[in-house]
Amino acid sequence: MSDCNGMTETFFRQLAITSVIKYWNTNDELVSNYGKIKQSDVYITWQCKAIENFKALLGVSRDGDGMYFEFTLHAAKNQCYLDCYHKETQVVVPLDQDE
Repeated sequence: MSDCNGMTETFFRQLAITSVIKYWNTNDELVSNYGKIKQSDVYITWQCKAIENFKALLGVSRDGDGMYFEFTLHAAKNQCYLDCYHKETQVVVPLDQDE
């Protein structure tokens, strides 16, 4: 991916991972339940560049935490955002319409 508002794709990826680590390791509930994390515990499942923005979806390799993260560069505002989500439920959607 090309530069986005002066930020390279490599720098964006590292900033996203670092932001998840900082959030996780300063959250007392996550640390007490799952322990602290390091860079090798964070993975990016999806990433794109759209117009002037980067976006990535990230996860952490801890069983049972149910967390995922969305990291966004909003280039026009020269800001990044980390959104943190917790899986609430999973609904099965059958592919066979007769079910």
